[in-house]
Amino acid sequence: MDHDDDDGGVTVGERLRTTPEEMTPDQLEVYTAFREGPALAVPHPPGGGLAGPPATWVLSPPLARVFRSAARALRFELQLSDRSREIALLLHAFHRDSAFEIHAHRRAGRAAGLAEEEIEGLATRSAPAFRSEEERAVFTVTLALLDRQTLDDGEYADAVGVLGEQTLFELVSLVGFYDLVATQLAVFEVEPPVNEMGERDG
Repeated sequence: MDHDDDDGGVTVGERLRTTPEEMTPDQLEVYTAFREGPALAVPHPPGGGLAGPPATWVLSPPLARVFRSAARALRFELQLSDRSREIALLLHAFHRDSAFEIHAHRRAGRAAGLAEEEIEGLATRSAPAFRSEEERAVFTVTLALLDRQTLDDGEYADAVGVLGEQTLFELVSLVGFYDLVATQLAVFEVEPPVNEMGERDG
């Protein structure tokens, strides 16, 4: 897959080349909202452009607005702890081999308090040092969702017993949403930024 550096740091393939000058007024409005608002996990390039999923979302302004709202809710308004959320998202990112999501959630995982060895362990599905029963349940449920897309009766009862129905629903929604995001990133070839040495910034 051939990629070129674009827009001050985000690397994309030939499939995604819309510049502000080429955007419709509606697209430009969404683009400006993303540029002026807080980035979700990875800063937008200082020279212009959008980092990560918003680089694809801007193609469809109606969906971009929905996805932006959903992404912020899933990142910042769930009952899950930050560590639990990032355990789930790192397991998912490694499962999908999604380069941008791995990059983004390594950063977010560190910020949430995951040690480097815990993050690397999640790449091979090794359990981190659980700090709560919530984290243990999130790890177990996420692996079941990745492998079978559902829970059996026993797994469901165990998960509800620890997390409650609302938090379980939020976890299932989190994993499902990021599966959608990983597919968008793959199809439109959105890759992580590169540093000054031309290397992927892990």
